[in-house]
Amino acid sequence: MSNRLFIAALALATAAFAQEDAGAAPVERAPESAVVVAPLAEAPTVEPRFSKLVDVTGYGMTRTQFTRARTWGLLPTSDLPQLQQLVEFNTQVKVSVRPRSYLSTDISLVGSWGGFYRGVDADGREVALADKASPQVQPLVSINELFVSHEFLPELNLLIGKKRIVWGTGLAFNPTDLLNPRRDPTDPTFQRSGVWLAQVEAPLSFATFSLVFAPTVLKQTAGIPTQVLGYPAFDQKDTQLHYQVAARAYALILDTDVTLMGFFGNRSVDDFEAKPRVGLALSHVFGALEAHLEALFQTGSTREVLNSACVKDVMGALQCSIAKTPYATKPGLTSDELRPKVLVGGRYQFADDSLLSLEYLYQHDGWNQDRYQDFANALGLIPEGRAAGVDVTNFPGAGALFGVASSDGLPVRFAFDPRGRHYAFLTYQKPRVFEDFTLSAVVIANLRDLSTTVTPSLIWSATDWLNLSLLAFVPVPGPDALAVKTQQGTPITEFGITPFAFRAMFEARAFF
Repeated sequence: MSNRLFIAALALATAAFAQEDAGAAPVERAPESAVVVAPLAEAPTVEPRFSKLVDVTGYGMTRTQFTRARTWGLLPTSDLPQLQQLVEFNTQVKVSVRPRSYLSTDISLVGSWGGFYRGVDADGREVALADKASPQVQPLVSINELFVSHEFLPELNLLIGKKRIVWGTGLAFNPTDLLNPRRDPTDPTFQRSGVWLAQVEAPLSFATFSLVFAPTVLKQTAGIPTQVLGYPAFDQKDTQLHYQVAARAYALILDTDVTLMGFFGNRSVDDFEAKPRVGLALSHVFGALEAHLEALFQTGSTREVLNSACVKDVMGALQCSIAKTPYATKPGLTSDELRPKVLVGGRYQFADDSLLSLEYLYQHDGWNQDRYQDFANALGLIPEGRAAGVDVTNFPGAGALFGVASSDGLPVRFAFDPRGRHYAFLTYQKPRVFEDFTLSAVVIANLRDLSTTVTPSLIWSATDWLNLSLLAFVPVPGPDALAVKTQQGTPITEFGITPFAFRAMFEARAFF
C-alpha cells in the first residue's frame, strides 16, 4: 500500500509541475492620444517563473549464476546455493523545476531464486541436499536514491533524502567512505545505493564546503525506514542516538584536487561512540596518468580478533563455550593508538581509451600473522567441534565471503571485507574489442599470503539498449599459506578458503 501511495503522490506532483503559470499580470494599453516618437522595440522574452522537465530512464536485468561449492574445504557449504537466478527492474526519474529545484529517484524491484545445495556429511562425503528455494531478496523494493535538491543561491544549496555521496578519490576502495554500503571493487560503478541524509553545500568560486547529517537507519521494511536515529521506548536496545556527521572542504590547488574531511559519529557504521575522524584525499593529473591518495586517520579500531585460547584446540573451545567466553572480541575499541587506513594509486588512459589502474591499500588495524594463524586454527576446529557438540563457527569469516547482500538488500556480485593489512587492486579495461565488445579484468591480492581473486569479464553491446555480459570469480590460493594445527597439511590463505571453487555469471541488461 505504501508503494502505491508513493507512486500516486509522484504522479500528482508531476502533473502539478506540468501546469502552466496562468497568473501573469495583464499588459496595460497606452492611451490613443499618445504620440509615438520612436519605433516600438521587440518585446523581451520573459521566462516563466518555473518550468518542468521530466526525465525517465532505467533498465531490466536478469542474472543467471552458477557456483561450484568447495565441499572439500573447511567452510560449510550447505547454505550456499549453486544455482541462482536474479531479476531486477530499475527506474530512474528526475523531475526538474528550473532553475533551482529537482526531485531524483532510483528505485529497483528485485526478485531471486536459489537452489541445488551441496554439503558434506559426518563422514566427509559430498551429498546433495534437498532442493529448497532460497528466500527472496529482502527488501523486494530497494530505494537506491530518493532525494530533493533546492538551490537557494548559486552559492548555497540543500539536499534531503537518500543519495550516494563519495568524497574520496579511490577507484576500487574508499577508506574515507563512512556513509554508504561498501562498493564492489570488481565493478565500482555498479553500486549506486546511498544513505538517508541532509546535506548543505556552498560551492564558492575558490572552494566548496559541504556539511552532512546522516541518521542511522535502525529498522526498515521493504526498503523504507521505520526507525531512525534512536530506538523506540517499547523496543529500546539502548538510549543512544545513532548518527554520522561529515564535513568537507574541497579546493583546486596547483592543479591538484585537495579534499579535507571531518567525521563525528556515534554507533552508526560501527561500535565507536562519539568518535571523531579525519580524512584526506588528493588527486593530480600528469598527462594521461592520474595519481591519487586517500587516507582516514582514527584512534582505536572496531575490528574483531579471535581469542587464541578458544581456538587452540577442541578442549579450549569447549572451555570457552562452558564459561560463555566470546570467541571474538574488539580489544582496540577504546585504544588511543593512531590507526590509519591509506590508499594510493594511479590510473593510466591509453590512446585507444584502454584503462589500467593500480592501487595499494594499507590498514594499520588489519590482521597480522598471529591473528591469521588464530583464524586458520578456528577453521580447522569446525569439523572436530561439531563432532564434540561444540559450535565453533562463531568467529569472523565463518560465512561466505562473496555474493552476499548489501545493507539495503540489493545483491552485489562481490562483497569485499579486507581483514589483512596490505592489499593491491589491479584493473584493466579494453573497450571496442571487435567494435562492440569490452574486455575487463580485475585482480585483488592479499600481499601477505599472495592469494588473489581474479575477475575476468566480457561485455557485448549488442544494440544501443542491450548489453550481454559474461563474468567469472576465481579465488586463487597463495604460496605463503598457514598450516592448520588441528589438521596438518591443510593450507590456509585469505582467498584460498572461500566456500566456492569458482563462480560464473551471465547477465542481460536492457535499457530504456
